[in-house]
Amino acid sequence: MTLMITIAVGLACMVGVYFLTEFFLSRRHFHDRSSEDFVRNIHAREALRLFREMPELIVIDVRPKTSFDRGHVPGSINIPFLLEGKPQRGGLEKIPPEAPLLVYCDGGFRSRLSLATLRGAGYRRIYHLHRGLMSWRAAGGEVVKSEAC
Repeated sequence: MTLMITIAVGLACMVGVYFLTEFFLSRRHFHDRSSEDFVRNIHAREALRLFREMPELIVIDVRPKTSFDRGHVPGSINIPFLLEGKPQRGGLEKIPPEAPLLVYCDGGFRSRLSLATLRGAGYRRIYHLHRGLMSWRAAGGEVVKSEAC
């Protein structure tokens, strides 16, 4: 019985630490300064709505090319970012800074790291897909493979 209580308390602590970390990371990365200057963490259903209703939205997949080729959001551009939050190669210079961006990766970690670089490059209307492609799929979003696969 003592072992079960210890395990339950340990799991509860781990879950608590996870949610506290998520909370503080969100406060650090996401903000709304105005309707033209923001970084928003959005859930997949809202991302699906934006994808349908905002034709000027540019979708950026920050995963490595091999992951992108295996499946990505239709029409997305692959600009791989390293885990240090820096682009692996060019590509951002082709995207106008006034364009609204939707950024994603597999689960939301790598794309969060890319946000500071995107802000530093002058992008001011950034949507971040919470939980990445995993949540997109779970919400019924379409995923396509590259023709090379």
